[in-house]
Amino acid sequence: MVEVFDGQGNVANCLVFKLSNKICSLQRTESLKKDSKPKNLITGIIPIIKKNNFNFMLQKMTEIGVNRFLVYQPDNIDQSVAKKDKSIFIEKSKEIVISVCKQCGNNFLPKIKSYIHLQSAVDELQKDDQIFAFDTEASEYFAQDELDMNKNITIITGPESGFSDKELNILRQHNVMIRFLGKNILRSETAPIVVAAIIKNHFGKIEK
Repeated sequence: MVEVFDGQGNVANCLVFKLSNKICSLQRTESLKKDSKPKNLITGIIPIIKKNNFNFMLQKMTEIGVNRFLVYQPDNIDQSVAKKDKSIFIEKSKEIVISVCKQCGNNFLPKIKSYIHLQSAVDELQKDDQIFAFDTEASEYFAQDELDMNKNITIITGPESGFSDKELNILRQHNVMIRFLGKNILRSETAPIVVAAIIKNHFGKIEK
């Protein structure tokens, strides 16, 4: 008996009746169960960084419950990363979120899209979302009481070298709230994990 989910909230137990190197055939043994969609959706606009760090970031944010990832190539990209095939990078990301969702019991697969720069990712956002970007040079501290309980939240983070001046101007033009997280300077893969956990906790609990 195995539990099968479709990534859109539907899940059911199935019986394996044929298994080979190339084929696995299942028969559903019960009615579909439908999970409720989370009330507040979280989007993470995250940069392409070194593979191991990126995979760690993606795994933990998926476990916490981030619902969508918009992956962009930052202006200050590490040159060792810039030479890599980005399509392979993104395909591997999809495998990672499937594996994480299976492990933690989240029956909604986060969506992943890639962009060649930050501008394209920001242009896709809904106007009524709350959008926060996190930068070590920001003048205002991020506070949970800024979060609107009735809105979806987008968080934007940069690479190890930070946002470029051009990217910061893009954020300001879109009226993004630019904040810092405290005196400790967090790594590029750690900052979005911390923010996602704070937001999920503010909405009541870290849930599936």
